[in-house]
Amino acid sequence: MKKYMISLCIVLLATGCSFVSLDSQARDITVLEDANLVKDCKSLGDTNVSLWSKAETFQSRTKVESQFDTLARNQAATMGGNTVVPHSQTIKGQRKYSVYNCALNTKQ
Repeated sequence: MKKYMISLCIVLLATGCSFVSLDSQARDITVLEDANLVKDCKSLGDTNVSLWSKAETFQSRTKVESQFDTLARNQAATMGGNTVVPHSQTIKGQRKYSVYNCALNTKQ
């Protein structure tokens, strides 16, 4: 059993501990970095997403940000949105996004 657990830990570390997957309902949701692009969209509120606070220890910053975006897209789908905009920096494994419903959701 101990060898199994050690092997499992090695595999998880080697894969970057990536357990975030995009829900099928969220695949068309756009992530925009520029809040000016959503000025004509309907705001649906904010969502806070979080990962293990030490995720950057085992993964690149780009990978961690991608996982935050995926979590935000999943949450936007449950809120009826089609666009998300991050509006905070990553702090202790958390990031805040605004969720919008835009009439013309064009991929950037």
